[in-house]
Amino acid sequence: MSQPSKHPLTSDDARPTPGRKRSEASRLAILAATRELIGEQGYEKLSIGGIAARAGVGKDTIYRWWPSKGMVVADAVMEEAQPFHLAPPAHAGSVDEDVRNWAHALARDFVDPTRVDRIRAVTSAASEDPATAERLYERFTQVQRTGFIDRLRAAAEAGEVRPDADFGAVADAIIGSLMYWATARRSDLTIESVDSLLDVLLRGLRADSAVS
Repeated sequence: MSQPSKHPLTSDDARPTPGRKRSEASRLAILAATRELIGEQGYEKLSIGGIAARAGVGKDTIYRWWPSKGMVVADAVMEEAQPFHLAPPAHAGSVDEDVRNWAHALARDFVDPTRVDRIRAVTSAASEDPATAERLYERFTQVQRTGFIDRLRAAAEAGEVRPDADFGAVADAIIGSLMYWATARRSDLTIESVDSLLDVLLRGLRADSAVS
């Protein structure tokens, strides 16, 4: 795994040291300040200095606990992950119904102003820092992708979808399309547009669409 580039402070300043415990109040203040500033100015204009000033701490305090701006952003978003729809598709009805309910729930995250600001911020952070990208993939995308593939495998066993289909590619198409809508700052994401995408993908998955 690639390591994020070191900040020009010493390595002792870039991580907690024995005998110097992290202040929970300072930690929470830093993460709250980061979330506020993401909403106010976006990731590009976000700075460690700005976070420190808003949180009422020194910059060296932040660098002592986080090696990069991206990791601060990742922790700030993951700290309040509850507002995000993290559950994979349910096994509650037909595969069509379960996938649509799941995709609709994801889409609602991508049109909520506060949530989409945070999605854009962590996406930018991940593009700059491989370690942040891996952490976010494991925490968010992998859970969704793996659960989606498992749901389609169950549907294949039930004869609802083609067992030879590339389930991973379908998951990537759905999640990737939603990410495109968010990062491109498109304003035309609706349930109807999500359903149009699903109509195409699910039609190709159906067992009766296999070539004889």
